[in-house]
Amino acid sequence: MRLALPLLLCLGLSPEAQAREGELGQAGTTVYLPEHFADSAPVTAYDMVRRLPGFAVVEADPEVRGYAAAQGNVLIDGARPASKREGIDDVLERIPAHAVERIELIRDGSAGIELLGFAMVANVVRKNIVVTTTAAEAGVLLDADGGTEALLKGEFGRQWLDRALELSLASTPELDDESGDGSIVERAPDGTLLEQAETDTRHVQRVSQGTASWRSPLANGRLQLDAALRDTRDREHGTIATEFPERSDERLDEDETLQELEFGLRYTRELDDKTRTELRASQQLGWLDVHSKSSEPEGEERFEESTQSGEGIVRMELHHARSSRLSFDASAELARNTLDGDASLLVDGEVVALPGSRVRITEQRAEAAVGAQWQAAEAWRLEGGLELEHSRIRQTGDQALTRSFVYPKPDLALRWQRAPDERWRLSLSREVGQLAFEDFVATAALDTDVVSAGNAELEPEKTWRGALSWEREFAHDGALVLTYTHDRIDDVVDRVPVEGEDGLFDAPGNIGDGTRDTLALEFGSSLAGCGLPNVRVQAGVQWRHSRVRDPTTGERREISEDKPLEGSLEFTHTLAARGIKWGLSVDLAERETEYRFDEVERESTDASWTLFAERRFRSRWRVRAELTAQLKRQPTPVAVQPRVPVG
Repeated sequence: MRLALPLLLCLGLSPEAQAREGELGQAGTTVYLPEHFADSAPVTAYDMVRRLPGFAVVEADPEVRGYAAAQGNVLIDGARPASKREGIDDVLERIPAHAVERIELIRDGSAGIELLGFAMVANVVRKNIVVTTTAAEAGVLLDADGGTEALLKGEFGRQWLDRALELSLASTPELDDESGDGSIVERAPDGTLLEQAETDTRHVQRVSQGTASWRSPLANGRLQLDAALRDTRDREHGTIATEFPERSDERLDEDETLQELEFGLRYTRELDDKTRTELRASQQLGWLDVHSKSSEPEGEERFEESTQSGEGIVRMELHHARSSRLSFDASAELARNTLDGDASLLVDGEVVALPGSRVRITEQRAEAAVGAQWQAAEAWRLEGGLELEHSRIRQTGDQALTRSFVYPKPDLALRWQRAPDERWRLSLSREVGQLAFEDFVATAALDTDVVSAGNAELEPEKTWRGALSWEREFAHDGALVLTYTHDRIDDVVDRVPVEGEDGLFDAPGNIGDGTRDTLALEFGSSLAGCGLPNVRVQAGVQWRHSRVRDPTTGERREISEDKPLEGSLEFTHTLAARGIKWGLSVDLAERETEYRFDEVERESTDASWTLFAERRFRSRWRVRAELTAQLKRQPTPVAVQPRVPVG
């Protein structure tokens, strides 16, 4: 308690903590003006959003089909980005801090914004000014093995009051967490050591992309057009040195290339002072090529995959404010998705027949939704809605199959403003997962000798989700958000055996009902109470516990690939007058387990830290350096254990 009290006073959590700044705007919305972020000397809108109290950026999920279920929690000028494949950090980094008029933190739908299940969303509002911006970035990524990768970015923007053109080119590398030394240990169910090997891997991803965006008034509304061309290349090279039961060496090489072309359109119009409508449409095309090879004295394995995919979406939304206390939303979405995939596995030149090696998929999906928000009292707000989804999936190739799904998805949320700086939210909803098209196509991981078949019998997970969140703001820039979520899941998607011509193969599949409990903490505050207003601490942690009955052993265990703990802690110090910013971030150690029908694989990654420092020169130049390393120097293990079927 002696240590806790000074810490609480430092963070402004004491009962006498000063009132917050920047609480403007209507109920349910907190407005932050540029002055709120001045002490951190932000360069872009991304720097500002990261300083929002208790807010953590959630990216749009490019793997989820359609718009509704894939959206993130950041808006630009009241609308979500037209592209769900471009990172929101890239979009925000193209907006200079001096072009931001304000940032709104929205906690209910009174502003005509759909929260889509988020406790809050951030809306970045730009100034209506004439301005030209240019930016260039260059750098070098160095790793401990002596490898070097160049980083290049260039951006141009021109805004003419209510019209704007934005162009960008970038080529950025990323060193994967799996790079470096590691170990593989295989044990029998009784603990007997079967195999032990040391690994040395270098995995680098490079993303090259060009984007263009145009905004302009049109027919009493606003039109935005977007286009993007991306090339993502994954290169992984490494060795596996087996030490037990006998010495052998294996060389691994994998090249993966994904090329994407995307066009998007967004049109918004105010029909009157109470009604707003929005139309969005996009078309995305993708081409994926994978080439993997494993070479050892005993022989050679090769895996190749070629996939073409496409997604076309049209979505219409309508928001009507009946009064200051009651508003309604409605939406409709149509989508068509396609995938054409071919995969092959050769062992010493002999073809292995894999279920799902040739797949052609066409999905047609339609959904409609209605919702309402009611301010029942000054401190109470009720939100509810119902969405109906219908999809039809037709598959040809190795297996011909046509299936149709119809799912109602209700949701209900109650918000309570207990005090000006304290809020509670209770929600109940039914979520329906989307089938990942890649689960229909066979894959192979040659480094762990795991071959995964495609499974045409997959059904989406259906989840009843209850969530309770508590948000407490303190001082002028601090917030603590705690969220507990309980999921009851039908048709859990995990791993099952699938029979092929050459025996049984592991594959994604439904294994029954399960549960998942998650406790999430988001925290952010300066140390102004300690006399350090330019020092900020941010943390985000998730604890997860899941249970499902294993189809092989019949025992209860966690759901495959659920991470029991993940999170990060970040400390930053800004010296605005000198143009200097430095900081330290720590990513917690992670562990995940995958339960296949014939073995269990447990993979762990040590905690890592990143130290950075940057210096601004005048208003146009910035130099930044980063150093990333693991907290431990020991290899990160992958443990594999054969399984004993029930009975």
